[in-house]
Amino acid sequence: MQAPRIPENEIHRIAALHATNLLFTPSEERFDRITRLASRLLGTPIALVSLVADQCQWFKSVQGLDATETPREVSFCGHAILGEETFVVENAIDDPRFADNPLVAGDPNIRFYAAHPLHSGDGSRVGTLCVIDRKPRQFTPDQLEVLRDLAALVETELQRGQLSEAQRGLTRERDELKRKASIDGLTRMWNRSAVMELLGAELARAKRGTPMCVAMIDADHFKKVNDTYGHLAGDAVLVELAKRIRAVLREYDAVGRYGGEEFIAVLTNCKLDVAWSVCERIRKRVAGEFIATPAGPLNVTVSIGLAAYDAELANPKSIVGAADSMLYRAKANGRNRVEIKGIR
Repeated sequence: MQAPRIPENEIHRIAALHATNLLFTPSEERFDRITRLASRLLGTPIALVSLVADQCQWFKSVQGLDATETPREVSFCGHAILGEETFVVENAIDDPRFADNPLVAGDPNIRFYAAHPLHSGDGSRVGTLCVIDRKPRQFTPDQLEVLRDLAALVETELQRGQLSEAQRGLTRERDELKRKASIDGLTRMWNRSAVMELLGAELARAKRGTPMCVAMIDADHFKKVNDTYGHLAGDAVLVELAKRIRAVLREYDAVGRYGGEEFIAVLTNCKLDVAWSVCERIRKRVAGEFIATPAGPLNVTVSIGLAAYDAELANPKSIVGAADSMLYRAKANGRNRVEIKGIR
């Protein structure tokens, strides 16, 4: 196996990567949308936005894999960032650089790989948009152009930076290990402690006049899913719920896994009537389509409790408690509904 060499501008490149404030942060719909398109348009089971850090490659967006990162020394993307052109491996078994690579010899059994480098604002190659297949193949010139076009869309998002100020602050304040520990491994959202820290920061902004709301979102009858279909099916439900929630929320809203099958969304700069509309869209998005699981497609719904910041709900415990009480009301009133504290 040939490990990728280190670029000559590595120190500057790593600094540019960290300046994006995206390394070791949760999945975002704006990137997931592009990797879904890449997988569908190019017919590959795996598509990734990979950010190449000093010791690993971190998957900011991933379709078709459960992993969130791999060591840089075994990464294909570490090779792809060494040049400006699209990097293609048609059959890794026949390529002496990769034939004995553990990602080829074992899971995910890479055979075909194509990647286009991604640039930060200063032109540094900080990662790739790549597609992977478990069988050898060739890309046509048109398919290579599609990959390059989609990579350009990813670059636009890399350079745009849409996390809220509170979320950017959290990433700046934590080192790499703490940032990794802030992300829920299953859903690739903020975990409970991180999202509660973000909530505290957003409440401080709300006290200065910025409206905000908190939504507690819970999968209905989730224990029955686990008991009847098994925990693998339950995990598949939670992963898909996370994706559907992210798809509806604005890019700068903070969302995390609060515990078990419960999620919390912090809707910043958002009044109660708008927040209610957002929660209704989440509810309908979840209920509107079956969720694929190892046990077959399942019909899942969510109940949502919503509360807006006011003088009585000015700390994390009180506003989460208010939203949680609305969640219990939603479940008591028949589930698959949104209940709010106050008048829209």
